[in-house]
Amino acid sequence: MKLPQLYISLKWKSVVFVSIVLMAVTVVWVWMGVVRQMDTFYKTLEDSHQAETRFLQELIDDTVLKLTQFAQLIAAKEVVREYLADPDKSAAFNTVLEQEWLSYNINLGLDFLAVYNADAALLGELRSAELKSDNAFVEKFQRELHDSLGSGEPRDFLYCRQSCFMVVLEPFIDSSGKMGLVALAQNLSDMVRLYYEFTGSDLGVLISGDSPHDLTFHGRYLKSWDVYAWAVSDFSHVFPILKSYSASFPVEGGEREMFQHGGHTFYLRQLQHPRFESLGREAYFLSINDVSSAYRDFNSGVRQGVWAGLVSLLIVELVMLLLIHKPMKRLVRLTNALHLLPEQKFGDVMNQVPLNDLLVEDELRELEKSTVYVARELDMLHKELDLKSDFLKGQIYALTRSRAFLTRLFDNAQIFIVTHSFDHKIRSGNRKFESLYDTQPENFRDLIVRENERLEFERSLAELSHHIIDSFQQEVAILDRHGTSLIITWNHALVEDEEGEEIVLSVGMDQTQQKKAENDLRWMANHDGLTGLGNRRSFNTAFEELLREGRSGALVFIDVNRFKQINDIYGHHAGDEVLIDIAQQLRKQTRLSDVISRFAGDEFTVLLADVDAETLPALLAKLSAQLSGQIRTNVGQMVNYSVSIGAALFPDHGSDSQSLVMCADIAMYNAKSKGLGFWHMFDAADERVVQIRQDHTLLLTIRHALKNEAFSLVYQPITEIGSRHVTHYEVLLRMQDEKGNTISPGLFIPLAEKTGEIRQIDEWVLDRACRALKAVGSSGQGVGFSINISAPTLQADDFCDLVMASIRRHGVDPSRIIIELTETAYIENFQQVLNNLRQIVSLGVQVALDDFGVGFSSFNYLKMLPLNYVKLDGSYIRGLVRNRDDQVFVRSMAAMIDAFGMKTIAEFVEDQATMELLSTLGVTHGQGNYIGLPMPFDHYFGSAC
Repeated sequence: MKLPQLYISLKWKSVVFVSIVLMAVTVVWVWMGVVRQMDTFYKTLEDSHQAETRFLQELIDDTVLKLTQFAQLIAAKEVVREYLADPDKSAAFNTVLEQEWLSYNINLGLDFLAVYNADAALLGELRSAELKSDNAFVEKFQRELHDSLGSGEPRDFLYCRQSCFMVVLEPFIDSSGKMGLVALAQNLSDMVRLYYEFTGSDLGVLISGDSPHDLTFHGRYLKSWDVYAWAVSDFSHVFPILKSYSASFPVEGGEREMFQHGGHTFYLRQLQHPRFESLGREAYFLSINDVSSAYRDFNSGVRQGVWAGLVSLLIVELVMLLLIHKPMKRLVRLTNALHLLPEQKFGDVMNQVPLNDLLVEDELRELEKSTVYVARELDMLHKELDLKSDFLKGQIYALTRSRAFLTRLFDNAQIFIVTHSFDHKIRSGNRKFESLYDTQPENFRDLIVRENERLEFERSLAELSHHIIDSFQQEVAILDRHGTSLIITWNHALVEDEEGEEIVLSVGMDQTQQKKAENDLRWMANHDGLTGLGNRRSFNTAFEELLREGRSGALVFIDVNRFKQINDIYGHHAGDEVLIDIAQQLRKQTRLSDVISRFAGDEFTVLLADVDAETLPALLAKLSAQLSGQIRTNVGQMVNYSVSIGAALFPDHGSDSQSLVMCADIAMYNAKSKGLGFWHMFDAADERVVQIRQDHTLLLTIRHALKNEAFSLVYQPITEIGSRHVTHYEVLLRMQDEKGNTISPGLFIPLAEKTGEIRQIDEWVLDRACRALKAVGSSGQGVGFSINISAPTLQADDFCDLVMASIRRHGVDPSRIIIELTETAYIENFQQVLNNLRQIVSLGVQVALDDFGVGFSSFNYLKMLPLNYVKLDGSYIRGLVRNRDDQVFVRSMAAMIDAFGMKTIAEFVEDQATMELLSTLGVTHGQGNYIGLPMPFDHYFGSAC
């Protein structure tokens, strides 16, 4: 049975909701007031406690000060100095002290006075009656006594046993230089009285330990704390409070210890005295404050805050009820009017909702206006409904015709269009899709042939159904009614059918022919079109696969002998026939697992897996015999051919394709050197192999040096012979290998030029030389740097930009840079070098020609290149003093160079005689170990760089 629904007015819902909110706000407000009052109350107590602690400390400090001053007065007495000088008079000294003791005890409150010499021997001592029975008093502070005498510094501390005393040890030195010490002690009982008089709070001094047997302390023992109340202000009133408090709280107390006793509220806290060391028993200083009045005020404030919150809540509730009463009556009337709208009684609605003028409008008035407006508009719409019904009939007819048009369009489209549900049931398909099958299939997923494509389709379809993706594309293989495989690219997207249900629209394009063309292109990318064998790319793929599998084997490298002659004599058609015949023979003589490739031109390779050095020779001999044969040309000519075969093992001779092919190629050339039709296995001891490996090691060293800044520069001065003044320095490159050994540029520069690393080296040298020249600055007195640049870099299109970028980056004067090129270097593009040099000369850079006299185009260089300096090759200078032919040649070259307006530099100047002879022969500059050795930057310029 259906229970009747409970109706609760919106008015009362609003009242309940607002009441809950107001109650929560009131509770928070009252609670915050209580917390603030609590914080204020306890802060007041804490401030008072801190002030009392400071006052107690001041009382103790004042007692120490008075005792210290009095000790200094006693030390200044003449009688103390006399008896300090003569310790044998200690008895007489004690008599003198006893004469004044009564005055000290009564007027100053002293309880102990003693004088000690520098050896801590007692010269005289007086005690009050209270201390006479305490034999352990002096023994307790013996350590302090010796420390004070040893350091010459005063000591003060508390001593508590049956009473508490402030003890001061004051060392002194008399006029004769002898040291002594005055010890004073004063009872602290007066301090309790002073504390009460100044603070108005009670103070209790408690001493730990069992209650003594002395009747003086009978009734003062607090068993719970194991202490006795030695001194308490207003003992009869305070001690019962302490006794009751000790039964509930520890003697140390807490931060906020409120305690009720006798209808009063007390606040007890221990006062700390951290400055003083205590001897004897432990003493506690407790402050006892009657805070009953403040506590009553605190409770009264809390109660008033609670009542104020409750009254405010009640007033707000009443005001809220009065404010919402009239609007709720209007809302009920409006609700009844809205019930008439479904009955199409629009006139009655407008009559029941009067729109009288109001001084202040609100949301309810807006709702009334909206209701009247909706009723008026619905009345108008109802009248227009009949007119629009006829119009809709016409639209339905037009949609029917549009649907028929779309159906014809889909049926005639040259793409596959299919709709199916998410459970793969095919709902419709266009004519092109239906033409694939005799009868339309029922399940779309079952059309997909490959299992992995079917699983991918299901995964993507699930994402589409959950709106993770809007659409997806997939290329799949399907079978038509003839069993022919078709490659279709499907685009799947979500659509809604006539009933608004989500279905899948799949549009497919036939990619079969395109895929066939792609496969043909892919085959061509991996195979040789003439022989049908694999190419270098397929070889690399197969080799990498063998390495991944950890297999070993051999690479056979085959080269057709005199293939160029065959092409030249018989034509390229005959050469092609030879290559095809060799390919066929290779297929016959190798296993199916072997990989045959044509590298380029007349080169073939066979990758043999699972072959070792013992079985390989027999295979090579068989191939060498079978691959030598003849063919008949199309004109009937017989063409003989043979091959040379080289082989290398992997991974023994190479673990990468480049190294392995190189080794096999070397072995093939060794086979060719034996004659036609031979084979050869790679041997790591071959001279050519050794050289290649040395070059490879050196290349790795060059690349390591470039990466890790393992290059360095040295500088050799070049002097003007006449004035013996250094005009510039040649910058020379050095390289360190990984072991720190220096390698001469003559060893690594030729290899760097072959491999292309020379450009990076030139850039590094140019940059570091300009940086060093910048570091020399004006201190170098205008000297320049001559920088060697290789032929490949000189022929680069951007050479001028490279030089000027380094000059601008380091801000050096271009005229102090000399670009030095080697005359013996092979320059392929002389015109480019000439253009580059002319550009940098126009910008102020100078040019020098090195090794003049041993190259191929020396005199042509002098005529065409914009040179400033010409360096004579050292071969003419080394034996210059002894060889008159060299002297004649040097004199002639110097005169010719001078005629071109250039300066001459002689290299390898090793002694004074050569230097003087060069001057007579017309040579302007000299360079060599006699002038200066190639040295690091610091040697010639200090540590500026």
